[in-house]
Amino acid sequence: MASKIFVADMPELMENIFNNLNNEITRSSLRSCALVNRYWCKMAVPILWQDPFSSVQRPLFISKYFSSLEEDEKLGLKEFLEERGINEEFYNTLFDYARFLKVLDIWRLERRLEEWIAFKLDDPELFYNKEMHTEMHYIINLLFKLFIESGATLHKLGLKSLELKPEIFYTLGENKQFFSRIQHLSLGIIDDNNIESTTTLLRD
Repeated sequence: MASKIFVADMPELMENIFNNLNNEITRSSLRSCALVNRYWCKMAVPILWQDPFSSVQRPLFISKYFSSLEEDEKLGLKEFLEERGINEEFYNTLFDYARFLKVLDIWRLERRLEEWIAFKLDDPELFYNKEMHTEMHYIINLLFKLFIESGATLHKLGLKSLELKPEIFYTLGENKQFFSRIQHLSLGIIDDNNIESTTTLLRD
């Protein structure tokens, strides 16, 4: 006898299907599903944005995160980028994409940010001539703070040397859900200068 599928079970079934499509081979199919209708879009988009920094897609998606920053942070970032030859507009988005984050690897975040900066510069060589890669910690701290305040709950975290601003630790104290569901933690090589901040981060 064929099993019956009840209407009430459809959301869970669709979510399972979409989760199974969330890999490098079939992710394009999941993106297509997000375009079918509003209902599928609301189910597919959070899955697509669980682990964006591991994707091989172009790094343009990072701009969507900047749109969710506080207004003063947007202004500061805009000035920071303009001083380095990048003119970027922050447009309103349909979703608060930062809230969907489940996997955060700092090394991968840095790589994607490097790619985004190189793409935005008219001359990618300026990225190295201006030593902008050493200044990325400013942007990474902005994104880290955004992820925490968005209500995201991480399942996987990969840490490496990162100079965290004091406000990050305060923000973590106010948003303890960020680390509340960590299932996998990996540590890279931590510089002596950043051991204290990394220890504080994990303790919080």
